[in-house]
Amino acid sequence: MKKKNHWLIGLTLTCLIIWSYWLNPPWIHRLELLVQTLHFHLRGPVAPGPEVVIAAIDEKSIDELGRWPWPRKTMARLVDKLVERQAKVIAFDVVFSSPDESSGIESLKNLQKEVKIVTQNDFVHETIDRYIRKSDSDTHFAEALKRSERSVLGYFFHFNPLGLFHLTEEEKHRYFENIKPSQFKGFIKSKSDINLSTMNFRSAQIVESNIQILSQSTPMAGFVSMDVEPDGSIRKLPLIVRYHDRVSKQDYFFPPLSIRVLEKYLEATLLFKVGEFGIEKVLLNSEEPIEIPTNDQGELQINYLGKQRTFPQISIADILNENGNFIPDGALKGKIVLIGATASGLEDVKVTPFDPVFPGVEIHATVIDNILRQNFLHQPKWTLLGETGYLLFWGIVLTFVYSRIRPVFGILAGLAVMVLQLAFTHWIMEKYHLWITDVFPLLENVIIFASLMMYRYNTEEKQKQSIENMFSKYLSSTVIDQLMKDPNNLELGGEKKELTAFFSDIAGFTSLSEKLPPDEQVNLLNAYLTEMTEILFKYEGTLDKYDGDSIKAFFGAPLFFEDHSKRACWVCIEMQEKLLELRTVWQREGKPGLFMRIGINTGEMVVGNIGSKDRMNYGMSGDSVNLAARLEGANKQYSTMAIISESTYEQAKEFIEVRELDSIRVVGRNLPVKIYELLGKKGEINSKIRAILPAYNTGLYHYKMKEWEAAEACFNKVIQRRPLDGPSSALLERCKYFRDHPPEKNWDGVYTFSYK
Repeated sequence: MKKKNHWLIGLTLTCLIIWSYWLNPPWIHRLELLVQTLHFHLRGPVAPGPEVVIAAIDEKSIDELGRWPWPRKTMARLVDKLVERQAKVIAFDVVFSSPDESSGIESLKNLQKEVKIVTQNDFVHETIDRYIRKSDSDTHFAEALKRSERSVLGYFFHFNPLGLFHLTEEEKHRYFENIKPSQFKGFIKSKSDINLSTMNFRSAQIVESNIQILSQSTPMAGFVSMDVEPDGSIRKLPLIVRYHDRVSKQDYFFPPLSIRVLEKYLEATLLFKVGEFGIEKVLLNSEEPIEIPTNDQGELQINYLGKQRTFPQISIADILNENGNFIPDGALKGKIVLIGATASGLEDVKVTPFDPVFPGVEIHATVIDNILRQNFLHQPKWTLLGETGYLLFWGIVLTFVYSRIRPVFGILAGLAVMVLQLAFTHWIMEKYHLWITDVFPLLENVIIFASLMMYRYNTEEKQKQSIENMFSKYLSSTVIDQLMKDPNNLELGGEKKELTAFFSDIAGFTSLSEKLPPDEQVNLLNAYLTEMTEILFKYEGTLDKYDGDSIKAFFGAPLFFEDHSKRACWVCIEMQEKLLELRTVWQREGKPGLFMRIGINTGEMVVGNIGSKDRMNYGMSGDSVNLAARLEGANKQYSTMAIISESTYEQAKEFIEVRELDSIRVVGRNLPVKIYELLGKKGEINSKIRAILPAYNTGLYHYKMKEWEAAEACFNKVIQRRPLDGPSSALLERCKYFRDHPPEKNWDGVYTFSYK
């Protein structure tokens, strides 16, 4: 019955995920975009083809030619220079929407009006007319564009009319008339009665065009505007946009600048095959036709190649330089030259998966390169059904797996599945250039895992959990007394205090327990924990919890006492002494002996009641607590049984005997800490250890001074007298290593642990 319930839960959740996939909520779409960005970075940059060069309006050009916009005569000279260097296509990612006012032509026209009033001298009038014609830089620019026979202009569509309501319909119509000659008419209808106005094309609200004289200079023009995704990035480019002219009450259609450039470069024609449900095929019809994959709206998924400056850039200042020494011969010959802003101050920057400040002109270059290389990213029309089957497959697999494995392995399996899912979608993108959903399979994995694990916890694991809870929480009598005196302490909350944290663990208990029958294992562990806890409570330590054979405790709360560091150290010493007595008894009884490792640290930590209103634990947390746990584990490195931090030593040094071990940097903590081996209470140090301390301390000094041979001699001397001295053996091996592999000159003597 339980297995049937697992399948019911899993398949129900799978159906809900598929339903959500078909709805495609906006917040999921944002996550998809985030994961797509990850795929781009995992793939890395891709080299573009040689066809596109960017003539950059960059900082150098602005410094040499002056503040943008430049006089139109400068732009005319730029076109002439590019023609001279045999560029094949010259395209402008710039809109010249107002006349050039830098030439002074308006002043000359006003002067002409005034002169006509005071004199009828033909010579004067002809002279002023000549200067007006000479100053008309818009005309000069228009003539250069017409003369080049290879220029493509850009204009701007506003997809959102916000802020442009002041324009009258006549003004909008006048701007539209400037781009009307560049309209697209290459539709092929699968049925004659298809109405293009009902198609789900991207719709523009207002056009910002070039001035009339420039618009009439070339019939080739395309829009340069782009629309953003919910995350603010540019991911798609519509290859067709609908514009409704309210004066003529007709719909017109226009392609982007990049397509117009390719039509000119390849001497091609853009064709759209339209069916009842949208665009069926987009074709750039040339000598070698190129089919462009788009969605039903005619949007092309942009396959970004890398960060900005992926395409070669030449400063316009260098192109206009009379010497021409800055540009190699043939650098522009036969190329598509895109003129656009790359200077950060001109604000023509977009957000892309590779770069949050990506020049817009490079997006047009990327689209052109995608089409020329046929390096597309796309989602075929079968994607919806294919991804539905993909989600159904994972729902069945995940339900089967999570209903059969233990929760601890379930977490590992869940992480493995996530990696596998991401690896699969990345492989599909790399090999077949397909986008398939990432987020929905990941959500499906998390939701099915969490749901099945919760169900199993409430049914199969409930009895085990109740037994574990009976032995997992213990409080000292001081905590109980305080709770009885002040019931308000049952409220959730905590406070930051300087306390001493205590961690202990039985060395090799896992392998030891495998050799004992379960009842003997429990009896041995209970006897050990009982004795250790009595010592802990003797010094008013607070038991945080037992974790198997481990003891987690702290000193100084809830009742504070100044000597919490000393009490923690004395508890450690007395526990080791008591464990020695127990080992003697156990060995006589044929039972295995236990050895305990302890870590102690003093510092600020948060202590208080943690949990819910119905169930809570008086415990501690914080970086100082984590350090105590790391010190307990550090005993393995030095074959010691008790390590304390420098902060604990400084507060308890009048009551304890220690020897300095090392300066270390533990996992999860950048600051190093000096550590000491706790040897006994003051004046009660073991005589054998006392005898080797002078040689050991001298060796440690040489080690810190990077005098490896001298240090080795001292540590060898210690080992001769005390062969099992762990710290000396550890430092001796390190000296040998550093002798052959010297550390950096600025080595500070700190040893970094790579494991917990």
